[in-house]
Amino acid sequence: MLTATDLMAWCKLIGFRDQPDLARCEVAAFRYRVLHAAARITRAARQTWLRLDRTWRWATARHRIRAAFT
Repeated sequence: MLTATDLMAWCKLIGFRDQPDLARCEVAAFRYRVLHAAARITRAARQTWLRLDRTWRWATARHRIRAAFT
């Protein structure tokens, strides 16, 4: 449980540093606004992919988070 809380806090700080209202909001509000995105989980070539719409509001934040953790 603590790992999920820490991961959520770091994702908010890294991905949404240019949007302070999302970087400092409560967990429930963050989950409702950001994590409830329409997406597809696909498998191809023995890899699992998360397909998000390119016009998704916080697509740039997702790229920043992914770059920080890889």
